[in-house]
Amino acid sequence: TNLTDEEIEKMMKEAEANKETDEKRKEEAELRNETEQLVFTAEKAIKDLGEKVTSDEKTEIESLISDTKKALEGTDTDAIKSAKEKLQEKAMALSARVYEEAAKEAQTNNQNNNEQNESDDKKSNDNVKEAEYEEK
Repeated sequence: TNLTDEEIEKMMKEAEANKETDEKRKEEAELRNETEQLVFTAEKAIKDLGEKVTSDEKTEIESLISDTKKALEGTDTDAIKSAKEKLQEKAMALSARVYEEAAKEAQTNNQNNNEQNESDDKKSNDNVKEAEYEEK
């Protein structure tokens, strides 16, 4: 190589000195990406869930989304983390509640279908006739 030992040593020291800064920048970039994804997911969930979300829940989540977007505009990673955690907590609680309601509704529908099938089976069994067979 064309580099002297001194130049290589100097480059290694610079890399070592910038290592901590690079780590912080990487963490900030990852935090921003995760937070932006959470905002997108929360907005989509509100739209997809529609009337399953109460107006109070919708207002609260929209407020948290707004706060999170404002935090993302700044450079304070602690503020971004805090806003992300609050939004994530509320979004998970909402998702869990909607999922539970959907599961209960599905269970009720299954019970109703089973009861309907049982009553249909009883009705169809009433008219069963034995086949007659004659050998020639």
